[in-house]
Amino acid sequence: MYEIVSALAQETFSHGPGLCENRRMNKIGVGLVGYGMIGKVHALAYREIPNIYPGVLPALTLVAVCTTNEQSAQTAAHDGGFAAWTTNVESLLSREDVDVVDVCTPNFAHHQIILAALRAGKSVIVEKPLACTVTEAKEIAAAAATAKGRLGIIFNYRFVPALMLAQKMIAEGALGAIYHFEINYLHSGYQNPNRPLSWKLRRVQSGGGALVDLGSHIIDLARYLLGEFAKVEATTRTYVTERPVSATTSERKPVDVDDAAWLQAKMQSGAQGTLFTTRFATGAADDLNVQIYGERGAVKFSLEDANVLNYFDAQSKPATQGWTRIHTGAQYQGAAVPPPRSILGWNRTHTENIYQFLRALTQEKPFTPDVTDGLRVQKIIDDAYQSAATR
Repeated sequence: MYEIVSALAQETFSHGPGLCENRRMNKIGVGLVGYGMIGKVHALAYREIPNIYPGVLPALTLVAVCTTNEQSAQTAAHDGGFAAWTTNVESLLSREDVDVVDVCTPNFAHHQIILAALRAGKSVIVEKPLACTVTEAKEIAAAAATAKGRLGIIFNYRFVPALMLAQKMIAEGALGAIYHFEINYLHSGYQNPNRPLSWKLRRVQSGGGALVDLGSHIIDLARYLLGEFAKVEATTRTYVTERPVSATTSERKPVDVDDAAWLQAKMQSGAQGTLFTTRFATGAADDLNVQIYGERGAVKFSLEDANVLNYFDAQSKPATQGWTRIHTGAQYQGAAVPPPRSILGWNRTHTENIYQFLRALTQEKPFTPDVTDGLRVQKIIDDAYQSAATR
């Protein structure tokens, strides 16, 4: 049976000399742009990191937060623990005490904010997706290639311990050659035909529907676990074709994004599989599932049972052969709290994603997921939409 190590993915998340030891910087000043739900999750992460990894990073300072109006900006500064607030992005970028700009805005604002931040010499971490279009993503990648700062992206499911272990096992050959796989990500919440149009339901502002919103995660997961895509074919479906313009009007306008998307993928390794995502899965909350089948074994994972990786060892003795539930919990190398036996929380994966980016910055080491990962996901999404348009 494959030997399971308790310290998951040690090679990827090893802890060499910390910034406090090599004295490259004595602080990291954070400027946050956008304070919706995900902005609040990120602000919480910055406050938690010094407790989870005490003494590893230099002092984290929440310098300033930027939102679109004064009232929300003041509230964000107070609630999020930021020293200052602003409604002007350029004002935040001009601050010398801001080292890292965290972009938590709607998709349509990513492109310009990232470019401006890179021009200002800042490092940037941005919520997926990188941009709204491949053209925008390429412009960002070109700017990042010559920028003083670094660019990282949030694909937080790479930082689920069970999936970290799955990636390690696959890379080390525990499953042998991969035959096929299935990855799906299911949400509900859009079934009500009277739910008003919002930026997530307008392609010019979102870049797409379920395929962008949820599909970007599972496309990145497929790459993380199985390598690069060779080919993708797709079908999309919009179930509610028009919606109210707002909650206070009866005027309705067409919906131009997908509610569900089916992708048939072939990987460069030869593995073939399906990816499915929808925001119309009645009864689903945050239901992400991974199944990967190989010549020597298989793994299964469910986000709703996120503390466990299910593993089948086809090389074990037939008399004792069966699925094994490997408890992975909150096993992060070097973390002081919570203890590894603890159950995993959704916020913790975002925190780890941000922490690993900051650590890579301070140690001047490579980090993934980065701008290249964001661009490649964007290209696969674009290929999928082009394929769907021909069906």
